[in-house]
Amino acid sequence: MREPIKVLRGTFGRISLISVRRDFVTHAHREAHIIIWLGGAPGEMTVGGRRACVGPDTAIAINPLEPHSHAFPPAGEPGLFLVFYLDDDWLRARRPGGAFAFDGPHLPLGAEQRATAVRISQLLEGGEDPADLSAYEIERFADSLCRPSKAAQGAATWDGRARDFRIRKAIAMMKDAVGARPSFDDVARSVGMSRPHFFAVFKSQTKLTPNIYLNTLRIEESVRLLQSGEPLTFIAHHVGFTQQSNFSRFFRDHVGVTPTAYRSASQHRQ
Repeated sequence: MREPIKVLRGTFGRISLISVRRDFVTHAHREAHIIIWLGGAPGEMTVGGRRACVGPDTAIAINPLEPHSHAFPPAGEPGLFLVFYLDDDWLRARRPGGAFAFDGPHLPLGAEQRATAVRISQLLEGGEDPADLSAYEIERFADSLCRPSKAAQGAATWDGRARDFRIRKAIAMMKDAVGARPSFDDVARSVGMSRPHFFAVFKSQTKLTPNIYLNTLRIEESVRLLQSGEPLTFIAHHVGFTQQSNFSRFFRDHVGVTPTAYRSASQHRQ
């Protein structure tokens, strides 16, 4: 499987160019992100329980911590995608009231926007930083993609701060024990809830199951450590894996590429 990935970072967040064939399991990211299909197999996505189809004139928009997955056919060439991960502070600063939400996964993509996306991808595929695209131009492009409907403007998406103090306590415990893979039975007892009640309240508060939320924390910590240059064996153990191969499979299923490929991409910066 061909797995090139390039990353471009800026004040807006980061852009990833990724070519994948394997399925993504249901997962979530703390950042809002936008997926632009450039070629190959587009696959089929599920975003927040809704089927979503990417195409030449349609990007996929995903709100912060919104669960999503991506399935690909068993044969065929990999799909090539340009993905914008949008920094929360940057995004909120550009919206009235400091809040933002996409009202659905399908985002119209104009001809000029697609041409800009192709231009960025070609420069990244060539191993170059797109120096001829100024930071202003890239931010302007990212900003043009964030067009919520009037119904969604001002709507607050969940940002990880649960209303129920028991769920806040449980999340804090999960963050502190991200590498220990805490027992959810123990977490539920610690916050004074039965396991079924804990799972129900957690999902009602966060829109995620405890398992998916914990895996989100593990991926975030893995990315941080990969960018800092820590050895893969250390990272695997730190986020709860006894075997590096199991960690690599887990990372690939959530990010789309191996940890080694992601680390290599960290050298591509704006």
